[in-house]
Amino acid sequence: MQNNTKIFVWSPFIAKVGSVNNVINNAYSLIKFSKLRKFKISLINSFGEWNNFQEDLLEKKINIINFFSFNFFLKFKKEGFLKSRLSYIFIFFTSFFPLLKILKKEKPDYLTAYLITSLPLILFTFFNFRTKLILNIAGHPKINIFRKFLWKKSSSKIFIIICPSNELKEKLVELNIFDYKKIFVVQDPHINIKTINRLKSIKIDDEFFDNSKIIISIGRLTKQKNFHFLITNFNELVKKYDNLKLVIIGDGEEKYSLVRLIKKLNLEKKIKIAGYKKNIYNYLYCSDFYVSTSRWEGSSLSMIDAAFIALPILCSDCPTGRKEFIDNNKRGYLFLNDNKVDFLNKFDRMFNANKSEIRSQLIEAKKETKKFTLFKHYLNFNNII
Repeated sequence: MQNNTKIFVWSPFIAKVGSVNNVINNAYSLIKFSKLRKFKISLINSFGEWNNFQEDLLEKKINIINFFSFNFFLKFKKEGFLKSRLSYIFIFFTSFFPLLKILKKEKPDYLTAYLITSLPLILFTFFNFRTKLILNIAGHPKINIFRKFLWKKSSSKIFIIICPSNELKEKLVELNIFDYKKIFVVQDPHINIKTINRLKSIKIDDEFFDNSKIIISIGRLTKQKNFHFLITNFNELVKKYDNLKLVIIGDGEEKYSLVRLIKKLNLEKKIKIAGYKKNIYNYLYCSDFYVSTSRWEGSSLSMIDAAFIALPILCSDCPTGRKEFIDNNKRGYLFLNDNKVDFLNKFDRMFNANKSEIRSQLIEAKKETKKFTLFKHYLNFNNII
């Protein structure tokens, strides 16, 4: 007899972030590989944020539960601290009763909560449900007074906590809020081999990609990604390596300040901000080096992509997870966070490394990406629940 497990997914988002695709892949991995135990997964579309993904969701047999579709809110620019906080409050109050109602009525086996998690935590603290709450914690969460209080109040109602790295798990255990037996490391299912091999071969019609050596960096144009640091220090690199160019894939609130910085440094012919790209794999495939200068990260998904494409990697040694992947220069290079001298030295080392050192890193890095496949995620998740 087939055992069906019903999972609702709560993951409202206010910006185009890499974790959006992770949410879809998390669900798809369970649907794709489940045999005896079938997973029926429904994604909650709280204000219309998932509207542009409906074709992909339906193709992957992920159900959609629509709460509202606020056109004015979808068009509202949510970048910046104040606007993002107002957006979180709006989502909280407009989704409170719809989420409460559907959990009471449909009684899913699990509710998986990502990103803006305060609403599910509050509901599970003050109401009783048959549903088990799975909390996904990623990145480098700030432990402010409100979050610490909420985590303490809701900790007994959380079934399990999933995080993407051992480093983050250790930080959560050190807080002494959650039962450590409830915290599990499950890498994000980011690598879909067939999809990547198809997308990377799509030609880029862009004269910027010439015979130069291309550095690629990917991420939202926000303070977290630290692109001001990258651009400023790229200015030092081109004085030494004239054939270098830098392409930045992403969009966000710092776009115009970054454009001004590029003009100030007279680097318009050397740096291109290409904007948000649904397909990043062809850009990675046409590049020579991957560099990330983030102040903090979760799984660093674009780093995983670069490793699979077989690019030499240089990343900041920031919280959390990168150190585990790079592993003492075994799969790339780390520089001290926000440290100009170390960044320039490590880039020199990567640029001038002998072929055997780079080849060894590329082989080891690609092997490590197997931890981030859809099937590996299915095995890990299924074993936990």
